[in-house]
Amino acid sequence: MEITTLLKEDHREVENLIAQLEGGADKDTFTKLKSSLELHTQIEEEIYYPALEGLDETDELVTDAYQEHDEVDELLEEMSGTDVGSEEFQDLLQQLKDSINHHVKEEENELFPKSEEVLGAEKLEHMGDEMEKMKTKSSKATS
Repeated sequence: MEITTLLKEDHREVENLIAQLEGGADKDTFTKLKSSLELHTQIEEEIYYPALEGLDETDELVTDAYQEHDEVDELLEEMSGTDVGSEEFQDLLQQLKDSINHHVKEEENELFPKSEEVLGAEKLEHMGDEMEKMKTKSSKATS
């Protein structure tokens, strides 16, 4: 499966976890969200983005995406030190949701289509295989 398809699946999973947290704070759900986002970021930064850096069509989008990852990391760090039942946590969750929604919109509407053009299906399939290996390795390490 192409990496762009797998990354979209991750996006939907994150959106679902955020919705669960909005419906009622739960430490386990936040832990899942944080782990999911950390692995997703690692996959994008180690597998996907490097293939798109330096290309006229995608370089600026990738640079923006790295900055957006940093913003999400900072919010997750701040949220980790906050009581999940607090108003502060919900405020930070809203900031996180807004940041992720912006990032997902840019990736799915701009970066993914451009990467499909410049990299082609075969390369994206190979990257998808690498992503699945990374996820398998991560799930074995955490279980």
